[in-house]
Amino acid sequence: MTGTTALYCRVSTTDQSLTRQRQLTGEYATDRLGVEPADIEVFVDKQSGTSTDRDGYRKLMKAVESDNVERVIASEVSRISRSVRDFSATVERIVDECGVGLHVLDMGIDLDPEKSDPYTRAFLTVAATFAELEAEIKRQNTREGIAAQRSMGKWHGRPPFGFDIGSEGYLSPNDDFETAIILLDELDKGASQRALARSTGVSRSTIQEIAANRERYAGERTDESYFDSEFNHGD
Repeated sequence: MTGTTALYCRVSTTDQSLTRQRQLTGEYATDRLGVEPADIEVFVDKQSGTSTDRDGYRKLMKAVESDNVERVIASEVSRISRSVRDFSATVERIVDECGVGLHVLDMGIDLDPEKSDPYTRAFLTVAATFAELEAEIKRQNTREGIAAQRSMGKWHGRPPFGFDIGSEGYLSPNDDFETAIILLDELDKGASQRALARSTGVSRSTIQEIAANRERYAGERTDESYFDSEFNHGD
């Protein structure tokens, strides 16, 4: 069967870039698999992977089920889903039900619908378990972050980056909170404030304020280096 090669790329927030994932999956398709650029279609999402309620994901699965897709390529398991159940169901739909190949680059895995490989399936399930664990740690730390902010009392004046002021006057993490965490992680890894400002669109003065007041974000910090992959660095 000759058909479309679907690239699926996902990041968690609108501030994050899909460029790295697009490059990795695209080069793999053209350089490793010999796919013509005209036969590639890219599906993207900029939202959490804890649910499959995503526009790009739905479009991908619709394309897969239309019999026009030969293979799906993702840079890593967590890009597809951070839920073990959803990831397993996705693999079953793509590979078993639709007969479409699935390539996961960071694992070096290629699931061929014409071959049964229980060991590879088990390996992918373990990776999906760690992706789900990371998501749960983040949710727990968000709850702890809210509790920590409440313990500091009500906020007066303009809220800092990553927060809104709730109806009761306490700081509450908003959609920019995760961006602040990513910025702190990148600073800890040695990234410059200038480079981060250029890549994220967050001003250097704001990054300086985040770095100077990192205790505000302490409840949200996790050791993500355990889960990080070179395929998703900065994304």
